[in-house]
Amino acid sequence: MLSFIFISVFFIVMFDSVSASTLVEDSWNPKTPMQHPRYGLSVVTVEGKIYAIGGTTTGKKCVTTNEMYDPVTDTWTTLASMPTPRREFAAVACQGKIYCIGGIVATIDYETPDFPHFDLSTAKWVYTTWATKTVLSDANEVYDTSTNSWSTMAPIPLQAGYLQANVVNDYIFVLSGNSLFMYNPDTDTWVRKADIPINPRSARVGSPYPVSFVVNNTIIVSGNFEIPPFSYSDTQIEVKSAVYDPKTNGWREEKIGPIIFCDGIALVSSGVYTPQRAYFLGAAPGSTPNEVLTNQAYDFGSNTWTIGKAISPNRIRFGAAVVDDVLYIIGGYTDYKKLGAVTLVEQYVPFGYRTIPVVEVVSPSNQLYNQSSTNLEFVVDRPVSQMYYCIDRGANVTIVGNTTLSGLPDGTHSVTVFAEDRFGNVGVSETIAFRVTSEQTLVTAIITAVCVTAVIATITLALYFKKRHNHRVLNFEI
Repeated sequence: MLSFIFISVFFIVMFDSVSASTLVEDSWNPKTPMQHPRYGLSVVTVEGKIYAIGGTTTGKKCVTTNEMYDPVTDTWTTLASMPTPRREFAAVACQGKIYCIGGIVATIDYETPDFPHFDLSTAKWVYTTWATKTVLSDANEVYDTSTNSWSTMAPIPLQAGYLQANVVNDYIFVLSGNSLFMYNPDTDTWVRKADIPINPRSARVGSPYPVSFVVNNTIIVSGNFEIPPFSYSDTQIEVKSAVYDPKTNGWREEKIGPIIFCDGIALVSSGVYTPQRAYFLGAAPGSTPNEVLTNQAYDFGSNTWTIGKAISPNRIRFGAAVVDDVLYIIGGYTDYKKLGAVTLVEQYVPFGYRTIPVVEVVSPSNQLYNQSSTNLEFVVDRPVSQMYYCIDRGANVTIVGNTTLSGLPDGTHSVTVFAEDRFGNVGVSETIAFRVTSEQTLVTAIITAVCVTAVIATITLALYFKKRHNHRVLNFEI
Protein backbone atom coordinates (compact mmCIF):
# COMPACT_ATOMS: atom_id res chain seq x y z
CA MET A 1 0.00 0.00 0.00
CA LEU A 2 1.25 3.46 -0.80
CA SER A 3 1.47 5.37 2.46
CA PHE A 4 1.41 9.15 2.22
CA ILE A 5 0.64 11.87 4.77
CA PHE A 6 -1.50 14.82 3.80
CA ILE A 7 -2.22 17.91 5.89
CA SER A 8 -5.47 19.75 5.32
CA VAL A 9 -5.00 23.52 5.21
CA PHE A 10 -7.04 26.52 4.16
CA PHE A 11 -5.96 28.68 1.23
CA ILE A 12 -6.40 32.35 0.41
CA VAL A 13 -4.68 32.76 -2.98
CA MET A 14 -5.49 35.43 -5.50
CA PHE A 15 -6.07 34.80 -9.23
CA ASP A 16 -7.49 36.88 -12.04
CA SER A 17 -11.26 36.68 -12.20
CA VAL A 18 -12.94 35.21 -15.28
CA SER A 19 -16.48 34.65 -16.37
CA ALA A 20 -18.32 31.65 -15.01
CA SER A 21 -18.22 28.35 -16.90
CA THR A 22 -19.92 25.05 -16.32
CA LEU A 23 -17.58 22.30 -15.16
CA VAL A 24 -19.17 18.87 -15.21
CA GLU A 25 -17.44 16.11 -13.24
CA ASP A 26 -15.74 13.30 -15.22
CA SER A 27 -16.17 15.07 -18.56
CA TRP A 28 -13.95 15.96 -21.52
CA ASN A 29 -14.39 19.35 -23.17
CA PRO A 30 -12.78 20.50 -26.45
CA LYS A 31 -10.73 23.70 -26.21
CA THR A 32 -9.00 25.91 -28.75
CA PRO A 33 -6.48 23.76 -30.71
CA MET A 34 -2.75 24.40 -30.89
CA GLN A 35 -1.51 26.38 -33.87
CA HIS A 36 0.91 23.62 -34.94
CA PRO A 37 0.17 19.84 -34.94
CA ARG A 38 2.66 17.80 -32.93
CA TYR A 39 3.18 14.58 -31.02
CA GLY A 40 6.03 13.52 -28.75
CA LEU A 41 5.97 17.07 -27.39
CA SER A 42 6.55 18.12 -23.79
CA VAL A 43 3.97 20.14 -21.85
CA VAL A 44 4.73 22.16 -18.69
CA THR A 45 2.66 24.45 -16.45
CA VAL A 46 4.08 27.71 -15.05
CA GLU A 47 1.91 30.12 -13.03
CA GLY A 48 -1.34 28.90 -14.54
CA LYS A 49 -0.10 28.97 -18.17
CA ILE A 50 0.59 25.83 -20.22
CA TYR A 51 3.66 25.63 -22.48
CA ALA A 52 3.73 23.09 -25.34
CA ILE A 53 7.30 22.67 -26.58
CA GLY A 54 8.97 20.66 -29.33
CA GLY A 55 7.71 17.39 -30.78
CA THR A 56 7.34 16.13 -34.33
CA THR A 57 4.75 16.14 -37.08
CA THR A 58 5.85 13.05 -39.02
CA GLY A 59 8.19 11.07 -36.76
CA LYS A 60 11.24 11.94 -38.87
CA LYS A 61 11.83 15.66 -38.44
CA CYS A 62 11.54 17.30 -35.04
CA VAL A 63 10.47 20.88 -34.41
CA THR A 64 11.42 23.71 -32.06
CA THR A 65 7.91 25.12 -31.70
CA ASN A 66 7.03 26.77 -28.38
CA GLU A 67 3.41 27.74 -27.78
CA MET A 68 1.71 29.01 -24.63
CA TYR A 69 -1.91 28.27 -23.75
CA ASP A 70 -3.94 30.46 -21.38
CA PRO A 71 -6.79 28.40 -19.84
CA VAL A 72 -8.52 31.58 -18.70
CA THR A 73 -8.88 33.08 -22.19
CA ASP A 74 -8.68 29.75 -24.08
CA THR A 75 -6.05 31.21 -26.44
CA TRP A 76 -2.61 30.21 -27.79
CA THR A 77 0.46 32.42 -28.24
CA THR A 78 3.62 31.49 -30.19
CA LEU A 79 6.81 32.20 -28.24
CA ALA A 80 10.58 31.99 -28.78
CA SER A 81 11.53 28.64 -30.32
CA MET A 82 13.60 26.04 -28.49
CA PRO A 83 17.18 26.07 -29.86
CA THR A 84 17.43 22.29 -30.44
CA PRO A 85 14.60 20.51 -32.30
CA ARG A 86 13.56 17.50 -30.22
CA ARG A 87 10.83 15.05 -29.27
CA GLU A 88 10.38 12.59 -26.37
CA PHE A 89 12.50 14.81 -24.10
CA ALA A 90 12.06 15.63 -20.42
CA ALA A 91 10.66 19.05 -19.55
CA VAL A 92 9.96 20.43 -16.10
CA ALA A 93 9.31 23.79 -14.44
CA CYS A 94 11.69 24.91 -11.70
CA GLN A 95 11.93 28.39 -10.14
CA GLY A 96 9.78 29.91 -12.87
CA LYS A 97 11.87 28.47 -15.71
CA ILE A 98 11.35 25.47 -17.99
CA TYR A 99 14.21 22.97 -18.40
CA CYS A 100 14.17 20.84 -21.58
CA ILE A 101 16.53 17.89 -21.26
CA GLY A 102 17.71 15.18 -23.66
CA GLY A 103 15.35 13.70 -26.25
CA ILE A 104 15.34 12.49 -29.85
CA VAL A 105 16.64 14.97 -32.41
CA ALA A 106 15.75 13.06 -35.59
CA THR A 107 15.15 9.67 -37.17
CA ILE A 108 17.36 9.23 -40.24
CA ASP A 109 17.00 6.74 -43.08
CA TYR A 110 20.28 5.38 -44.42
CA GLU A 111 21.46 2.73 -46.85
CA THR A 112 22.97 -0.54 -45.70
CA PRO A 113 24.22 -3.46 -47.81
CA ASP A 114 23.62 -5.98 -45.07
CA PHE A 115 20.36 -7.44 -46.43
CA PRO A 116 19.22 -7.84 -50.05
CA HIS A 117 15.74 -6.99 -51.18
CA PHE A 118 13.76 -7.67 -54.37
CA ASP A 119 13.07 -4.58 -56.50
CA LEU A 120 9.65 -5.08 -58.10
CA SER A 121 10.23 -2.36 -60.70
CA THR A 122 13.26 -4.15 -62.16
CA ALA A 123 12.41 -7.69 -61.02
CA LYS A 124 15.91 -8.00 -59.63
CA TRP A 125 17.50 -8.55 -56.24
CA VAL A 126 19.21 -5.46 -54.90
CA TYR A 127 21.87 -5.73 -52.23
CA THR A 128 21.25 -2.31 -50.74
CA THR A 129 18.38 -1.63 -48.41
CA TRP A 130 17.22 1.10 -46.06
CA ALA A 131 17.45 1.24 -42.29
CA THR A 132 16.68 3.93 -39.74
CA LYS A 133 18.86 5.51 -37.10
CA THR A 134 17.66 7.55 -34.14
CA VAL A 135 19.76 10.59 -33.27
CA LEU A 136 19.70 11.28 -29.52
CA SER A 137 20.49 14.46 -27.59
CA ASP A 138 22.07 15.40 -24.26
CA ALA A 139 20.99 19.05 -24.55
CA ASN A 140 19.84 20.95 -21.47
CA GLU A 141 18.15 24.16 -22.57
CA VAL A 142 16.18 26.44 -20.23
CA TYR A 143 13.36 28.78 -21.17
CA ASP A 144 12.77 31.89 -19.07
CA THR A 145 9.03 32.58 -19.09
CA SER A 146 9.52 36.16 -17.87
CA THR A 147 11.91 37.20 -20.67
CA ASN A 148 10.78 34.81 -23.45
CA SER A 149 14.39 33.73 -23.98
CA TRP A 150 16.46 30.52 -23.99
CA SER A 151 19.80 29.63 -22.42
CA THR A 152 22.04 26.59 -22.82
CA MET A 153 23.06 24.86 -19.61
CA ALA A 154 25.30 21.90 -18.70
CA PRO A 155 24.22 18.81 -20.72
CA ILE A 156 22.92 15.71 -18.99
CA PRO A 157 25.64 12.98 -18.78
CA LEU A 158 23.96 10.75 -21.39
CA GLN A 159 22.19 10.92 -24.72
CA ALA A 160 18.69 9.46 -24.48
CA GLY A 161 15.06 9.88 -25.37
CA TYR A 162 11.87 9.07 -23.48
CA LEU A 163 13.23 10.80 -20.38
CA GLN A 164 11.11 11.84 -17.41
CA ALA A 165 11.83 14.74 -15.07
CA ASN A 166 10.52 15.73 -11.63
CA VAL A 167 11.34 18.53 -9.20
CA VAL A 168 11.88 18.07 -5.46
CA ASN A 169 13.01 21.04 -3.35
CA ASP A 170 14.24 22.95 -6.44
CA TYR A 171 16.41 20.02 -7.61
CA ILE A 172 15.61 18.35 -10.94
CA PHE A 173 15.61 14.53 -11.07
CA VAL A 174 15.74 12.91 -14.51
CA LEU A 175 14.94 9.26 -15.16
CA SER A 176 16.28 7.27 -18.10
CA GLY A 177 15.25 3.63 -17.82
CA ASN A 178 16.31 2.71 -14.31
CA SER A 179 19.05 5.38 -14.16
CA LEU A 180 18.52 8.53 -12.11
CA PHE A 181 20.36 11.84 -12.42
CA MET A 182 20.01 14.98 -10.28
CA TYR A 183 20.56 18.50 -11.63
CA ASN A 184 21.23 21.55 -9.45
CA PRO A 185 20.02 24.68 -11.31
CA ASP A 186 21.93 26.98 -8.93
CA THR A 187 25.34 25.39 -9.66
CA ASP A 188 24.52 24.03 -13.16
CA THR A 189 25.87 20.59 -12.21
CA TRP A 190 24.74 16.96 -12.57
CA VAL A 191 25.09 14.08 -10.08
CA ARG A 192 24.33 10.39 -10.66
CA LYS A 193 21.94 9.04 -8.03
CA ALA A 194 20.85 5.52 -7.01
CA ASP A 195 19.38 3.35 -9.77
CA ILE A 196 15.87 1.90 -9.54
CA PRO A 197 16.41 -1.61 -8.11
CA ILE A 198 13.72 -3.10 -10.36
CA ASN A 199 13.83 -2.93 -14.16
CA PRO A 200 11.25 -0.67 -15.84
CA ARG A 201 9.65 -1.89 -19.01
CA SER A 202 11.70 -0.52 -21.93
CA ALA A 203 10.59 2.82 -23.28
CA ARG A 204 10.28 1.86 -26.94
CA VAL A 205 7.13 2.75 -28.83
CA GLY A 206 4.24 0.55 -27.78
CA SER A 207 5.91 -0.64 -24.59
CA PRO A 208 4.09 -0.24 -21.27
CA TYR A 209 6.86 1.68 -19.51
CA PRO A 210 6.25 3.24 -16.06
CA VAL A 211 5.48 6.89 -15.47
CA SER A 212 6.68 9.14 -12.65
CA PHE A 213 5.36 11.93 -10.45
CA VAL A 214 6.05 13.63 -7.11
CA VAL A 215 4.07 13.29 -3.88
CA ASN A 216 5.24 14.54 -0.47
CA ASN A 217 8.74 15.26 -1.81
CA THR A 218 9.19 11.67 -2.97
CA ILE A 219 9.34 10.45 -6.56
CA ILE A 220 6.90 7.70 -7.47
CA VAL A 221 7.66 5.55 -10.52
CA SER A 222 4.49 3.58 -11.14
CA GLY A 223 3.39 1.18 -13.85
CA ASN A 224 4.95 -1.90 -15.37
CA PHE A 225 8.28 -3.50 -14.47
CA GLU A 226 10.01 -6.52 -16.00
CA ILE A 227 10.24 -9.78 -14.12
CA PRO A 228 13.48 -11.78 -14.54
CA PRO A 229 14.63 -13.82 -16.38
CA PHE A 230 14.42 -11.26 -19.19
CA SER A 231 13.50 -12.24 -22.71
CA TYR A 232 12.94 -9.80 -25.54
CA SER A 233 10.25 -11.97 -27.12
CA ASP A 234 8.40 -12.99 -23.96
CA THR A 235 9.20 -10.71 -21.05
CA GLN A 236 6.78 -10.93 -18.13
CA ILE A 237 5.76 -7.72 -16.46
CA GLU A 238 4.39 -6.83 -13.06
CA VAL A 239 2.38 -3.79 -12.00
CA LYS A 240 3.95 -1.99 -9.04
CA SER A 241 5.56 1.25 -7.89
CA ALA A 242 9.08 2.25 -6.92
CA VAL A 243 9.39 5.13 -4.46
CA TYR A 244 12.52 7.30 -4.26
CA ASP A 245 13.40 9.46 -1.25
CA PRO A 246 15.92 12.21 -2.16
CA LYS A 247 16.87 12.64 1.50
CA THR A 248 18.25 9.11 1.77
CA ASN A 249 18.99 8.50 -1.94
CA GLY A 250 17.13 5.23 -1.49
CA TRP A 251 14.36 3.30 -3.25
CA ARG A 252 11.61 1.08 -1.93
CA GLU A 253 9.07 -1.09 -3.74
CA GLU A 254 5.31 -0.84 -3.38
CA LYS A 255 2.90 -3.58 -4.46
CA ILE A 256 0.46 -1.28 -6.13
CA GLY A 257 0.09 0.39 -9.49
CA PRO A 258 -2.30 1.09 -12.36
CA ILE A 259 -3.39 -1.48 -14.90
CA ILE A 260 -0.94 -2.03 -17.73
CA PHE A 261 -0.81 0.82 -20.22
CA CYS A 262 1.65 2.31 -22.70
CA ASP A 263 2.64 5.70 -24.11
CA GLY A 264 1.19 7.10 -20.93
CA ILE A 265 1.47 10.14 -18.72
CA ALA A 266 0.87 10.57 -14.98
CA LEU A 267 -0.56 13.80 -13.56
CA VAL A 268 -1.12 14.71 -9.91
CA SER A 269 -3.88 17.00 -8.67
CA SER A 270 -3.12 19.35 -5.78
CA GLY A 271 -6.04 18.35 -3.57
CA VAL A 272 -7.48 21.88 -3.56
CA TYR A 273 -10.36 21.55 -6.02
CA THR A 274 -10.47 17.75 -5.91
CA PRO A 275 -9.11 15.07 -3.59
CA GLN A 276 -5.41 14.57 -4.30
CA ARG A 277 -5.07 11.89 -6.94
CA ALA A 278 -2.59 10.54 -9.49
CA TYR A 279 -4.15 10.26 -12.95
CA PHE A 280 -2.78 7.68 -15.40
CA LEU A 281 -3.63 8.35 -19.05
CA GLY A 282 -2.53 6.06 -21.87
CA ALA A 283 -3.35 3.06 -24.09
CA ALA A 284 -3.39 -0.68 -23.49
CA PRO A 285 -0.11 -2.39 -24.52
CA GLY A 286 0.05 -3.35 -28.19
CA SER A 287 -3.04 -1.32 -28.97
CA THR A 288 -3.55 1.38 -31.56
CA PRO A 289 -5.30 4.72 -31.09
CA ASN A 290 -8.44 3.11 -32.49
CA GLU A 291 -8.83 1.26 -29.20
CA VAL A 292 -10.17 2.75 -25.96
CA LEU A 293 -7.60 4.59 -23.89
CA THR A 294 -7.48 4.35 -20.13
CA ASN A 295 -8.04 7.06 -17.54
CA GLN A 296 -7.19 5.67 -14.11
CA ALA A 297 -7.05 7.69 -10.91
CA TYR A 298 -5.51 6.71 -7.59
CA ASP A 299 -6.90 8.51 -4.52
CA PHE A 300 -4.16 8.85 -1.90
CA GLY A 301 -6.55 9.60 0.93
CA SER A 302 -8.76 6.51 0.51
CA ASN A 303 -6.16 4.25 -1.16
CA THR A 304 -8.63 3.44 -3.93
CA TRP A 305 -8.61 3.32 -7.75
CA THR A 306 -11.32 4.79 -9.97
CA ILE A 307 -11.75 4.54 -13.73
CA GLY A 308 -12.72 7.85 -15.33
CA LYS A 309 -14.07 8.64 -18.76
CA ALA A 310 -11.53 7.86 -21.49
CA ILE A 311 -10.02 10.49 -23.75
CA SER A 312 -12.07 11.28 -26.83
CA PRO A 313 -11.05 11.25 -29.61
CA ASN A 314 -8.58 8.48 -28.87
CA ARG A 315 -4.92 9.33 -29.38
CA ILE A 316 -1.47 8.70 -27.91
CA ARG A 317 1.95 10.41 -27.61
CA PHE A 318 0.23 13.53 -26.33
CA GLY A 319 1.36 16.08 -23.75
CA ALA A 320 -0.57 16.80 -20.56
CA ALA A 321 -0.76 19.38 -17.77
CA VAL A 322 -2.81 20.30 -14.70
CA VAL A 323 -4.12 23.79 -13.90
CA ASP A 324 -6.33 24.29 -10.82
CA ASP A 325 -6.85 20.51 -10.67
CA VAL A 326 -8.29 20.47 -14.21
CA LEU A 327 -6.42 18.26 -16.70
CA TYR A 328 -5.45 19.28 -20.25
CA ILE A 329 -4.45 16.78 -22.96
CA ILE A 330 -2.58 18.41 -25.85
CA GLY A 331 -1.55 17.15 -29.29
CA GLY A 332 -0.59 13.55 -30.04
CA TYR A 333 -1.58 11.47 -33.04
CA THR A 334 -4.72 9.50 -33.90
CA ASP A 335 -3.66 7.59 -37.03
CA TYR A 336 -1.25 4.84 -36.05
CA LYS A 337 -0.22 4.01 -39.64
CA LYS A 338 0.25 7.57 -40.89
CA LEU A 339 1.49 8.99 -37.57
CA GLY A 340 -0.54 12.08 -38.30
CA ALA A 341 -0.01 14.71 -35.60
CA VAL A 342 -3.01 16.67 -34.35
CA THR A 343 -3.58 20.07 -32.75
CA LEU A 344 -6.39 18.83 -30.48
CA VAL A 345 -6.71 20.15 -26.93
CA GLU A 346 -9.10 18.49 -24.48
CA GLN A 347 -9.97 19.60 -20.95
CA TYR A 348 -10.84 16.93 -18.38
CA VAL A 349 -12.81 17.84 -15.24
CA PRO A 350 -12.13 15.14 -12.62
CA PHE A 351 -14.85 13.45 -10.62
CA GLY A 352 -15.29 15.00 -7.20
CA TYR A 353 -14.50 18.46 -8.52
CA ARG A 354 -15.77 21.01 -6.00
CA THR A 355 -17.62 23.76 -7.82
CA ILE A 356 -18.34 26.12 -4.91
CA PRO A 357 -15.75 27.53 -2.46
CA VAL A 358 -16.40 26.87 1.23
CA VAL A 359 -16.13 29.98 3.43
CA GLU A 360 -16.06 29.90 7.24
CA VAL A 361 -16.13 33.01 9.43
CA VAL A 362 -13.87 32.73 12.49
CA SER A 363 -14.53 36.21 13.92
CA PRO A 364 -16.80 37.90 14.90
CA SER A 365 -18.98 35.35 16.66
CA ASN A 366 -22.42 35.54 18.23
CA GLN A 367 -21.51 37.66 21.27
CA LEU A 368 -21.31 41.23 22.64
CA TYR A 369 -18.31 43.43 21.73
CA ASN A 370 -17.58 46.49 23.91
CA GLN A 371 -16.04 48.59 21.16
CA SER A 372 -17.06 50.04 17.82
CA SER A 373 -14.66 47.87 15.79
CA THR A 374 -13.95 44.14 15.55
CA ASN A 375 -11.76 41.85 13.42
CA LEU A 376 -13.30 40.07 10.43
CA GLU A 377 -11.40 36.81 10.10
CA PHE A 378 -12.34 33.93 7.82
CA VAL A 379 -10.91 30.96 5.93
CA VAL A 380 -11.53 29.65 2.40
CA ASP A 381 -10.90 26.04 1.40
CA ARG A 382 -9.48 26.78 -2.08
CA PRO A 383 -7.87 29.53 -4.19
CA VAL A 384 -10.27 32.30 -5.18
CA SER A 385 -10.16 35.28 -7.51
CA GLN A 386 -11.94 37.80 -5.28
CA MET A 387 -13.51 38.13 -1.83
CA TYR A 388 -16.00 40.56 -0.36
CA TYR A 389 -18.34 40.96 2.60
CA CYS A 390 -21.61 42.67 3.33
CA ILE A 391 -22.65 44.01 6.72
CA ASP A 392 -26.26 44.57 7.79
CA ARG A 393 -27.41 43.60 4.26
CA GLY A 394 -25.65 46.63 2.83
CA ALA A 395 -23.42 47.01 -0.22
CA ASN A 396 -20.64 44.48 -0.90
CA VAL A 397 -17.16 45.56 0.21
CA THR A 398 -14.22 44.01 -1.68
CA ILE A 399 -11.30 42.74 0.42
CA VAL A 400 -8.10 40.77 -0.14
CA GLY A 401 -8.13 38.89 3.15
CA ASN A 402 -8.87 39.35 6.83
CA THR A 403 -9.83 42.93 7.70
CA THR A 404 -11.32 45.13 10.46
CA LEU A 405 -14.95 46.19 10.75
CA SER A 406 -14.77 49.69 12.19
CA GLY A 407 -17.14 52.56 12.99
CA LEU A 408 -19.94 50.22 14.02
CA PRO A 409 -22.82 51.93 15.83
CA ASP A 410 -24.20 50.42 19.01
CA GLY A 411 -26.68 47.65 18.43
CA THR A 412 -27.04 44.32 16.67
CA HIS A 413 -25.22 43.67 13.36
CA SER A 414 -24.85 40.85 10.84
CA VAL A 415 -21.99 40.04 8.45
CA THR A 416 -21.66 37.62 5.51
CA VAL A 417 -18.48 36.81 3.57
CA PHE A 418 -18.37 35.81 -0.12
CA ALA A 419 -15.55 34.12 -2.09
CA GLU A 420 -15.57 33.82 -5.90
CA ASP A 421 -13.24 31.49 -7.82
CA ARG A 422 -11.79 31.99 -11.29
CA PHE A 423 -14.73 30.14 -12.84
CA GLY A 424 -17.31 32.47 -11.31
CA ASN A 425 -18.51 30.07 -8.61
CA VAL A 426 -19.41 31.98 -5.43
CA GLY A 427 -19.18 30.51 -1.95
CA VAL A 428 -21.18 32.17 0.84
CA SER A 429 -20.45 31.94 4.55
CA GLU A 430 -22.99 31.61 7.33
CA THR A 431 -24.42 35.01 8.32
CA ILE A 432 -23.02 35.90 11.74
CA ALA A 433 -25.07 38.10 14.12
CA PHE A 434 -23.26 40.02 16.87
CA ARG A 435 -23.82 43.02 19.16
CA VAL A 436 -21.67 46.10 19.58
CA THR A 437 -21.60 48.46 22.57
CA SER A 438 -19.02 51.23 22.65
CA GLU A 439 -16.76 51.50 25.71
CA GLN A 440 -18.22 54.88 26.74
CA THR A 441 -21.75 53.55 26.43
CA LEU A 442 -20.79 50.50 28.43
CA VAL A 443 -19.22 52.62 31.20
CA THR A 444 -22.29 54.87 31.26
CA ALA A 445 -24.52 51.83 31.42
CA ILE A 446 -22.49 50.39 34.28
CA ILE A 447 -22.52 53.70 36.23
CA THR A 448 -26.25 54.05 35.59
CA ALA A 449 -26.84 50.51 36.75
CA VAL A 450 -24.77 51.13 39.87
CA CYS A 451 -26.61 54.37 40.58
CA VAL A 452 -29.99 52.77 40.06
CA THR A 453 -28.96 49.92 42.31
CA ALA A 454 -27.77 52.39 44.97
CA VAL A 455 -31.00 54.40 44.79
CA ILE A 456 -33.06 51.24 45.07
CA ALA A 457 -30.99 50.10 48.01
CA THR A 458 -31.35 53.53 49.70
CA ILE A 459 -35.09 53.56 49.24
CA THR A 460 -35.33 50.02 50.50
CA LEU A 461 -33.33 50.85 53.61
CA ALA A 462 -35.34 54.00 54.22
CA LEU A 463 -38.59 52.11 54.03
CA TYR A 464 -37.21 49.46 56.30
CA PHE A 465 -36.13 51.87 59.01
CA LYS A 466 -39.38 53.84 58.72
CA LYS A 467 -41.34 50.65 59.21
CA ARG A 468 -39.28 49.77 62.28
CA HIS A 469 -39.80 53.27 63.72
CA ASN A 470 -43.53 53.08 63.28
CA HIS A 471 -43.57 49.72 64.95
CA ARG A 472 -41.74 51.05 67.99
CA VAL A 473 -44.13 54.01 68.36
CA LEU A 474 -47.09 51.74 68.30
CA ASN A 475 -45.60 49.53 70.98
CA PHE A 476 -44.93 52.55 73.26
CA GLU A 477 -48.52 53.81 73.00
CA ILE A 478 -49.86 50.44 74.01
